[in-house]
Amino acid sequence: MSEVTDNGIALRSLIEQAGLTQADALAVLNRGQAFPIALSTWKAYLAAPDSARRRVCPDNVLAHARKTIGKGSKER
Repeated sequence: MSEVTDNGIALRSLIEQAGLTQADALAVLNRGQAFPIALSTWKAYLAAPDSARRRVCPDNVLAHARKTIGKGSKER
């Protein structure tokens, strides 16, 4: 399989693999952060690529999600 290049799709996949809801994943990601991500921004990162709501998910958000959300799925 080819590697996912869209950060939003990769983020959605990471959340699904961890078995979390989008809201729970956001709570895990925001834990201890000085500047937490707003729910509306989070939903925009996860929106369908053709959605008007869609915002590009920055690389640093995806990297932090892999460290926090991905870590949580291994501990289960």
